Amino acid sequence: MTSTPLDEGARACAVERYLSGEAEAPRRGSFPFAPAALLLAARYGRHIPSLRNAAAFGEDIRVVGIYRALRLSFDSYAHDVKRDRREAEQTLAVQVCAAFDTVTGWLRESSFSADFGFDYSDEQQDVDEHLRLLAGVLALCLWECGHPPAREYIRGLLPDLLGGPDGYRYVRASVGMAEDVHAALDWRPGRGAMGALLITLARGGRLVGDASRGAPETEPALVTEAREKAAAKVAKTALETGPSLLVLAGVEHLPGLAKAGESRPGGATGSTPRNEWAPIAGRRLRLVPVPDLAAARATLAAEFPDDTAVIDAILRPLAGRAFVAIPPTLLLGPPGTGKSRFARRLGEVLGLNVTVYGCAGVSDSSFIGTSRQWSTGRACVPLQAIRRAEAASVLVVLDELSRAGTRADNGKLVDGVLALTERETARAYQDPYLECPVDLSAVSYIATANTRVGLDAALLSRFRVLEMGPRTSASLPALTRAIFADIRAERGLDDAWLPGPDPEEEAVLAAHWRDGSVRTLRQLAEGIVAARDALATRM
Repeated sequence: MTSTPLDEGARACAVERYLSGEAEAPRRGSFPFAPAALLLAARYGRHIPSLRNAAAFGEDIRVVGIYRALRLSFDSYAHDVKRDRREAEQTLAVQVCAAFDTVTGWLRESSFSADFGFDYSDEQQDVDEHLRLLAGVLALCLWECGHPPAREYIRGLLPDLLGGPDGYRYVRASVGMAEDVHAALDWRPGRGAMGALLITLARGGRLVGDASRGAPETEPALVTEAREKAAAKVAKTALETGPSLLVLAGVEHLPGLAKAGESRPGGATGSTPRNEWAPIAGRRLRLVPVPDLAAARATLAAEFPDDTAVIDAILRPLAGRAFVAIPPTLLLGPPGTGKSRFARRLGEVLGLNVTVYGCAGVSDSSFIGTSRQWSTGRACVPLQAIRRAEAASVLVVLDELSRAGTRADNGKLVDGVLALTERETARAYQDPYLECPVDLSAVSYIATANTRVGLDAALLSRFRVLEMGPRTSASLPALTRAIFADIRAERGLDDAWLPGPDPEEEAVLAAHWRDGSVRTLRQLAEGIVAARDALATRM
């Protein structure tokens, strides 16, 4: 096995010269395999030895075979590109990829032989030098075609290059590849090279330059304002192209001077219905897209380990939907099981704005809105929630629905709830305050109740009933963390000033928490915090 040493023409085509910037890498849209074609011309020109007489010319048969295969591939490309550039580039990319895999396989075998001393001669070293040259140039071409293994091969060359005597020449390439986000781009045959190496060198040079100059200067306020306006425009475009819903068509029929969509109306101002509702009128409001349901389930199951069946029952219908819309659901369970907190956290994890409406003692139908004839007139509760969130999909939690008043003098809450949870009615609900139809079909409702006693039969048939049992010891760690977090938030403290319970305090909580009530656990936690405060004053 013999091979002639590399001549200067071939060395000038090595990938190291491209990585240092001495040789110009393919530009975006140019021929991505130009470095390989240049190496082929520099190494043999038009006269490549045949496989039969390769040894007579002092060449290794494998190296000659690869070069001859490349020559045939380039000749075929030159013929086919006139007819279909996309197909010709795709075919050439597959052939170059096959050559790259073959060459790197030979290099791995040779490295194994060298490591274990299996007849690794000077001639074999010359052959390996040829193969490394080929592998580097082919990897550069395939990198321009978005081939990840080729990019990783070049990335693997950089540590040795940086450790050499002229390692400073490869700093730009190394830094640029460390910040490489171009890898996510897909190459499209027929559109030429991606300009990957040129982008990498430019990025690396910019980062090195920034590091040498120190922190960048603060940009002018006008530039910042222009960037923010551009970002707002992009966000608005994304909203318009994403899932959205027109909730309120217009406010021209209402008293006032504001125009639909105006958040700060000019001219005469005042607290008028038109001024109040103009910001969302005539605008398509976003519908919250369904998040990663597996991640949402994991989060909720960690906080509510006793309620995995309830979590699955609520999340399962969301699979495949474009936006979050929870069917009307009634959480039924004994007092203190954390139904309200569960409903609130469910909405937060799913990305919905949550409005908790206390139903206990409500003995009118103000939930569905009251007329502007009255001084206390207001829009229905779901529409108010939509305006606060500036989103068409929100969650309304009807807390303690079973304790709502039953008198019908001023209307009943349950009757209003039944109307708004009927999808067709909600799609064009005639709000008594705005005196026009509004689309509330994307609003989700979750009600909580301690018992079925006192609940309207029609309500039970409309809502899906899910039962939550008393909390068990499995929920103790999660509930304790949540309760201490709530106490910290109420007191304005962080973990350092109000840490969670230590093992001894956890044992006290476990020993005295027997009824499975979250309220009881909250009282025990507050007792521990009070005991800490009392001991602190004695020190």
